[in-house]
Parts: sequence; structure tokens; C-alpha cells
Amino acid sequence: MKTPYEEYKKSKHFMNPSGVRAECSSCHIPPGIGHKLVKKIKAINEIYSHFTGVLDTEEKYENQRARMAEKVWADMKASDSRECRSCHNQEGFVIAEFKNPKEAERMKKGLTEHLTCIECHKGVVHKMPDVSGGYKKLHEELKLSSTDPKIKADAVYPLNMVLCYNAKGGEREGRILAATRLTVLDKKGKWLKVRINGWRQDGVDAMIYELQGKRIFSTALDKAARAKPIVHSTMLDPDTEQTWHQVSYTTWVMTANMVEDRNKLWNYGEMMHNATCGTCHRAIRADHFLANQWIGVMKDMKRHIRQLDKEQYRFLQKYLQLHAKDVVKSGH
Repeated sequence: MKTPYEEYKKSKHFMNPSGVRAECSSCHIPPGIGHKLVKKIKAINEIYSHFTGVLDTEEKYENQRARMAEKVWADMKASDSRECRSCHNQEGFVIAEFKNPKEAERMKKGLTEHLTCIECHKGVVHKMPDVSGGYKKLHEELKLSSTDPKIKADAVYPLNMVLCYNAKGGEREGRILAATRLTVLDKKGKWLKVRINGWRQDGVDAMIYELQGKRIFSTALDKAARAKPIVHSTMLDPDTEQTWHQVSYTTWVMTANMVEDRNKLWNYGEMMHNATCGTCHRAIRADHFLANQWIGVMKDMKRHIRQLDKEQYRFLQKYLQLHAKDVVKSGH
């Protein structure tokens, strides 16, 4: 218990302005004789693990940290954070006395939505584990399956950002972002001729967007290819007074990194969202914000999600945008 105990001594549960100290048992032994007996019985497995050396080194502890944390989080959520409530009385909260207005607003919102403590207060005592293993493993599985060029579907979706070309083995035309729908027109070996349907804002020729009026990036065109998309219709957005063009763009891509089932990409996105945004606090539902709002939200939280590389960051933003309130409501 040396590793978790040293973490506990650095937390506010050990040292704080009020001098009220929570003991290990305060969080890990539930109140009430019945719940306590059940916990003691389950602890037999922990005794066995102790004597068999399951966690007898710091390296072993770190390897098991994510598994143990997720189990504790699940147990506490199932019990409505019973252990937390043995010290913290919800009726005793004085929201007006919170020093940080944003924290006060989050607490007020959480109480209103009847969230349980552990949904927003993970990592208050012990170091947060790396819970990225799940979505990283799924990404590797998708990457492995996407190397097979035997594509039969009418449409495919890039797992990562891919390059597009003016012909099979031709000159580069631009970049297509992950999860963009590519309608397959022709297939020649490891090459696909595809069509992208989307929208362009008047005066912004470098970018094709997924939907009208929403900054959901689909394709970034190089300068030489910006005249290639075909305009099918034009409309004036009454809310922004911006002119938008509905376009289609035909290009060539390689079969590598293409996924035929978009739901598999969304499973990957959901796992990434929960692992990245659901460790420090409750993961905010994708349909809580509008598609364009997610860009600002992601920028505000970027400093807290450094475990994501640029490709993962772009994918997570697109996943959230394509499941945003206004996108889901419109039926896309």
C-alpha cells in the first residue's frame, strides 16, 4: 500500500485548510454493518493477491492502476458514491461560498442533474491512471483490418487523414480528414476513385465542410485543385448572411486506412471521448453542444488532453461535432 498511501498524503483529503482528515477506510470501507461485511468478504481476494505478490512492486502497481481505478469508479457509481456521502452532506453545500465561479456552476449543474460524486471527482486522492489502452487497442485493430484492399462497400471512411490525388498514382490534390464519407466510383488495385459531397463557404475555396454552416472539416484542398469541385446549388444562410455552395469533388485515394463500417469509427470515438474526457470529470455528452461550439470547447480543454496527438485530437473533435445537438437534431 506504499504507492497509494504516498499519493493520499499529498491530497486534500490528508491536508487541507479545515484540518478535517479522511482516512483510507473513509473511502474504501462503506458505512453500515451490512455493506461493511460484504466488503470484508470481497477483500479475501485482496488478501490472496497480497500474499501471491500481484502488486508487490511499483511497476506491477502501475500496470494494474487503470484496472483497479475503473473497478472502484464503477463500484462507487453503483452505490451512488455512498462512501463520499458518509462525510459530505449534499444539503450542507453552500454553493455561494465557492471561490471559483466556474467550479460553483459545475457543482450546481451536477447536483441539478443528480450526478453522483465519482462522475466528476475522479483523481481527487490518487494519481489518475492512463485509461487510453481501450481506444488505442481498437485503433490498432481498425488499422490492421483497413490494410486489406478487398473493398466491397459503396462507401468507405478514412481511419486517419489521407492524401488524395488527381489520378491513380498521380499528383497530390489535398488531404481528406478521418471519418469523411467517400462514395466509391471505381477501384483499380490499391486505388479508389471516390466522390466527396459537402459544402464550401463563399470565399473559402481551400476547405470542403461536411454540412452547411457547420465548421466540420472534410477535405483540405491544395491550391492547384481548388477549382475542381463542382457546384450543384447555392444558398444564403439567413442567420449569418454567408453564402454557401453545395459541391461534389471527385478524386483518387489509396485503399489503405479505409474503414467500410462507419459505426466502428464511432465506437472508437466514443471510447476515446470517455477515456480522454471522462477521467477528470464526467464526459460531457456530444449532443450537449452545437457542432461549432465543440471547436471552442476542445480548444479550452486542449491543455488537459495532452495524451492525444494531432490526428487523435482532430478525430475526437469531428466525432463530437458529428454527434452534436444540431447535427443529431437535423438527422445527419
